[in-house]
Amino acid sequence: MDRKTQRELARLSQEAKRLWDEQRDVLAHAKTVARHASHSAGDIAKRDLIPRAHDTYRDTIEPALSRMPWRPVAPARQSSNPFVYVLMAIGAITMALVGYSAWQTLRADDDLWVEDED
Repeated sequence: MDRKTQRELARLSQEAKRLWDEQRDVLAHAKTVARHASHSAGDIAKRDLIPRAHDTYRDTIEPALSRMPWRPVAPARQSSNPFVYVLMAIGAITMALVGYSAWQTLRADDDLWVEDED
């Protein structure tokens, strides 16, 4: 390379290094700003939003829920439907097949490899 090209490459290298350093500084500043914004948002939420949400629940939602006619939930019936056992058997067989397929896929199979002859 001639001197002019070498000087140009050196200048470009220095400029790239300077630009890289500036970008690193910008990213560090952006990280600091984002951290500060996150802390500020948390403080605002603790100071304003959480008490307002608690007051809204206490003044609006809780009285509305207390006026609703609640009935006790009926317990689920126990049934001895044979279809349930068929579904459980199908699920167990499916899980066994998935496990076997995974085992076949992931096991070491030395017969599949062909050795290089040097």
